[in-house]
Amino acid sequence: MTERRPRRAEQPSRAPGLLGIQGLEAQDIVERVAELLEVTYRSADLGNIEDILSETIYILLSLNTRERVYQTVYRALRRTYPLWVDALSCPAEELEDVLRPGGLQAQRAVYIKSLLRAVYKDNLCRGVGPAAGEDLTLEYLRSFPDEDAEAFLDGLPGIGTKSARCVMAYALGRQRFAVDTHVDRIFTRLGVVPPKKSSASKVDHRVFDAIVPPKLRKQLHMNLVHHGRAVCQRNARCGSCVLVSFCDEGVTRLRSDAAGPVAIDLFAGAGGLGSGFRAAGYRTALAVEKDRHAAQTYRANNPGVPVIEVDVATLTAGQIKELCTGLGEPDAVLAGTPCQGYSAAGARRPDDTKNLLYAHVVALAEQLKARLVVIENVPGVQRVNGVGFVDRILGALRRKHEAARHELRSSDFGVPQNRRRLFFLARRRDLGGAPTAPTPTHQPPGTVRSAGLAETPRLQDRLRGALELGAGTRAEHVVLPDGTELLNASTMRHSREVIEKIKAIKPGRGPISYRRLERDMARTLVAGHRALPVHPWLHRTISVREAARIQGFPDSYVFCGPPSEQPLQVANAVPPPVAQALAQHLLAFLPTRG
Repeated sequence: MTERRPRRAEQPSRAPGLLGIQGLEAQDIVERVAELLEVTYRSADLGNIEDILSETIYILLSLNTRERVYQTVYRALRRTYPLWVDALSCPAEELEDVLRPGGLQAQRAVYIKSLLRAVYKDNLCRGVGPAAGEDLTLEYLRSFPDEDAEAFLDGLPGIGTKSARCVMAYALGRQRFAVDTHVDRIFTRLGVVPPKKSSASKVDHRVFDAIVPPKLRKQLHMNLVHHGRAVCQRNARCGSCVLVSFCDEGVTRLRSDAAGPVAIDLFAGAGGLGSGFRAAGYRTALAVEKDRHAAQTYRANNPGVPVIEVDVATLTAGQIKELCTGLGEPDAVLAGTPCQGYSAAGARRPDDTKNLLYAHVVALAEQLKARLVVIENVPGVQRVNGVGFVDRILGALRRKHEAARHELRSSDFGVPQNRRRLFFLARRRDLGGAPTAPTPTHQPPGTVRSAGLAETPRLQDRLRGALELGAGTRAEHVVLPDGTELLNASTMRHSREVIEKIKAIKPGRGPISYRRLERDMARTLVAGHRALPVHPWLHRTISVREAARIQGFPDSYVFCGPPSEQPLQVANAVPPPVAQALAQHLLAFLPTRG
């Protein structure tokens, strides 16, 4: 049956704060929230039951009770009364004894008895259940239209709209969204629904229906319950929240807990550079990334960091200060500016507007009075079809900072990749000279042994084991029998003709879109045509997870968005081990804190 169109949700003002600057509508936020919670909680089982009557009583027991308690009580109830008709006929005092561990046993016993009595009468009228010599049942609701089934459940003793919708979603598989305490609290804090006029006011489910797409309703409800229990409690743990990008209240709470050197992460991408700085003890007050999928990846892996989807070129220092009240002078402004205009894999046009974004970064850093500035880009920035940009970038930085250019090689920091990147490091002039380059922590395999340096792991060692999957394997989220969790490990499906071509490619050879990796060390990873390089010994391109391992991301780092959007996020990222080594080194160039 076609669902009635809900009335348009009343929208809170979007003028100030995180939501206002991003210009996202309520449904845009809900879709992002659903994705973030799914990669965090994976719709983990809440113990719900397929049998409709059993689920109805299970939901009734859950009201105002902790999960562990009501699940224990439900199991005891079923052990004592294998048939619901037995619970109906037992003495009230006996039922109360079974329910006692959950509290409110007298009230719950009355509700259960009343509910079972109503079901018994309805069963007799329909000639099912006890009338047919069987147990009480509500299975006939599966043939009811949505509105009729919900109205029937809502009319049972002790069952309101929220409980009825839970049964609809979990036992009947209908696209109903149940608004419990967790859902209402989280949505209100996010500002996607207006707050209730009073704590006694009833929830208007139509407001929520207007902004939650039907296909997301069951999954989102489950994950919101998990999030409400684990993080967004009454005393919220905002520093552990993946949704803080949409919560002005959460950002305000975070400011009061500020500690450690503070960074602003511009052109944040999937978070490689920012994650390295966080691992070194920096607090990211704000990250800016206009690509939706990369921004989602940053949020999912860096809880407690507000990430806004805004073009850095349109952002002002005043807006940053407004969003980060109490920011003061940030310790570092980070910027992995777009490399397309400089890269050998691109058109390399000197007049590409992306080539001039460094100037906006420098201007923001000056206006914010940043102590340190870090700008990262490809070596191609040195000269683009006869036009050099190194002196331009250094010249801009040196207006207010002491600056230097350094080239870092990823293999010198434990990453099995001959990836070279230029880092422009600057320190505010009143604090001293320009930062130096960090000292290597590793040495590539086969080089002359240096005292105290570990050997960079070989690429082949990073790819062995559970990731050796065949082409066309779907493994976005897989839990292996030993408990190992694989994320973003799906492999590309190739035609027979493509596989035959791949077989003929030798290590280190092939076109940019199908270059086979060598076993010891990779070249710079390039996601040509949204595909990654060819595996060193398997006849397919590498998966996103394999690329992430080569880049030095932990296996727990999840990449968001469709599989076609993930390769660029990995390939464009600064390897986290490089970022962390740099961040730790730069601590010595910051003023000593009292």
